[in-house]
Amino acid sequence: MRLILITYAVILSLGITAMLTGWHYLANIAGFISAVGFMLVFFKDRADEETEQEVKMRRYWYAVFATGVFFSLIFGSFWNNHMGNMAI
Repeated sequence: MRLILITYAVILSLGITAMLTGWHYLANIAGFISAVGFMLVFFKDRADEETEQEVKMRRYWYAVFATGVFFSLIFGSFWNNHMGNMAI
């Protein structure tokens, strides 16, 4: 649970800082962290029978990474002047 909270704090701080400063690179970094995290959680080999706690933790991870992708889309990609070029 501690790792989830640390990851969530990093993603939130990157997204909010990007929102306040207008520096879209930070939101794109949050989105990159989230995209890699989604891949790690989604493609991880799971046991045939998972406990309720494991299912709950996986859903928490999905919520954390969805927040990062949201920040990346809203404050990263949509706010820069050149979509996809990452130019200031």
